[in-house]
Amino acid sequence: MASWFFNSLVALVCFGFWAFLPKIAVRYISPKSAVIYEVLGVFTAGCFFFLATGRNIDTDVRGILPAVLTGVVGTIGFLCFLYALTAGSVSVVATLTALYPAITILLAVVFLKESITFRQVAGMGLAIFSVILLSRG
Repeated sequence: MASWFFNSLVALVCFGFWAFLPKIAVRYISPKSAVIYEVLGVFTAGCFFFLATGRNIDTDVRGILPAVLTGVVGTIGFLCFLYALTAGSVSVVATLTALYPAITILLAVVFLKESITFRQVAGMGLAIFSVILLSRG
């Protein structure tokens, strides 16, 4: 099995839990509190990875800035996700927010000049259609 495929499967499972566990959290604590604890979890994992790399981290600002921005937009997105979970069902909210690859693809086409195939456009269309079906059920 190719390493990218294995890592993709692990990411798939982790993201499934990532989208599910907050629904339980916001039953007992506010979304703002849940974000604080989520960031604590990220910090803990970051410390582990820092120690596991032998404290050898890259320092090129061209990579640091987008990495930090990833944390900022990810935290804002997660807070909005939590607020959505307080009112909506996890199955619909998670599916709708899982359409983020459509945004990623558009950004990649515009800024990275990556090409997009008809099959990818059709796949995005079907994904959007699935959210419509799920949200009306």
